[in-house]
Amino acid sequence: MNLILAVILFLLMLYIDKKRGLKLFFSLAMNFCILIVIFYLIAIGLNAIVCSLIGCFVVSCVMLLFVNGESVKTISSIKAIAVVLLTISVLIFSVTYFSRIAGFGYESYEEINMFSYDVKIDFTDIAISMILISLIGATVDSSIAISSALYEVHHNNKELSRKELFLSGMNIGRDILCTTTNTLMFAFLGDFMTLLIWFYKCGYSFGEIVNAKTFAAEIIRILFSAIGCIIVIPVTAFITAKALKKQDTSADNGTEAAEN
Repeated sequence: MNLILAVILFLLMLYIDKKRGLKLFFSLAMNFCILIVIFYLIAIGLNAIVCSLIGCFVVSCVMLLFVNGESVKTISSIKAIAVVLLTISVLIFSVTYFSRIAGFGYESYEEINMFSYDVKIDFTDIAISMILISLIGATVDSSIAISSALYEVHHNNKELSRKELFLSGMNIGRDILCTTTNTLMFAFLGDFMTLLIWFYKCGYSFGEIVNAKTFAAEIIRILFSAIGCIIVIPVTAFITAKALKKQDTSADNGTEAAEN
């Protein structure tokens, strides 16, 4: 069944855009392999946070450079994503440590009771890694949307200053922010629906649900994904606006040198 769904996805991508659809499908396969490598490196004892940060950056490069090619907008997006990942990882570490969401919740005890608990892995680092990996997709999506739109704005009106380009990027970001956060929320509810129904059937009170480790971990994960999408908007707008105006300056200097 999984193979059939993969074939359907592949055919639909080819139908929409043969060249880019083929690249997109292979980028998905490459990113899947990268994630498997990250999980393996963490399992053998390497630092989970470092592996996740490097892996997320590589995944973003594959998503942007392999599919869209090297350009001002893709390079600006990659720089913005790197800044956001490094910045938000500090906040993620603090929240994860003090909220104590690492490890398994009470609801999972029966399932893992037969397994050994001596896995020699820091589950706080694992919790941070899970949050980093879950936010990278939405962050890349928001970043490339801002840089691509800003690139088109600049292409149609090259007289705009860096500040005006930045403000245009912020306005575009406000328009996509609502849909992005709603997409994240619905993805969370769809993935978490079974457990919510289980909570209800077992007579959990609202306070018990909110304070359950499993529920809290998922809420924190979705909130950090939304925070990443919000932070990346001004960062991408600033970096893209600066890169576009720098490109204009370089082009003008090259024209003057040729004339002289």
